[in-house]
Amino acid sequence: MYKCLIINLVVFIIFVNSDSHKPLFLPNLPFGEYRINYLGLLRCESIPNKIVFHLYLSKKSANATEIKGNITNYIPFDDSLNLELNLAVKDSIGGWKENAFILKKSKSCSSLKILLGDVWTKVMEGGGAYNATCPLPKGFYKVHGVDTSVFNSVNVPKTFFYGVYKVRFSITKINDVYGCFIVIIEVKRPWETD
Repeated sequence: MYKCLIINLVVFIIFVNSDSHKPLFLPNLPFGEYRINYLGLLRCESIPNKIVFHLYLSKKSANATEIKGNITNYIPFDDSLNLELNLAVKDSIGGWKENAFILKKSKSCSSLKILLGDVWTKVMEGGGAYNATCPLPKGFYKVHGVDTSVFNSVNVPKTFFYGVYKVRFSITKINDVYGCFIVIIEVKRPWETD
């Protein structure tokens, strides 16, 4: 009788814990699929910008953030410029290790369009550039709200190292920086809570 009770109890526990919606094994590996938590958006140090970014993060709800502000292009954003991304990783004592990952692309407008992929239209319309194509002309663009969740669909690797990163987006030509802003993000495991 006790054997039957124990067998039924074991079967019941296995059945209850076999919920297909939650993973049973949550590894604490340093690399894997991720979700991004946006922590901040900053201007770069004072440099003579030809493309000026005045952007900030705004909380829409407890788990929804959007980018607002404005962008002023004193020159057209075209393929004569270069696009550079430089990631610095936050180390265990709170400092930044620069150049953890560097991406340099020529033809900045076309490269940005490829990088954004299917969300190009959403990002451009959120940034006030309706029916945007390359090049983006000179002018003032009011960023009325780009939901950060759209960036989950961009053409970047779907697995990455977990941690806090300072991502510097720069628009350059030869050795001159024409525009720059910094986003601070936290790359987290999908099951981690805030």
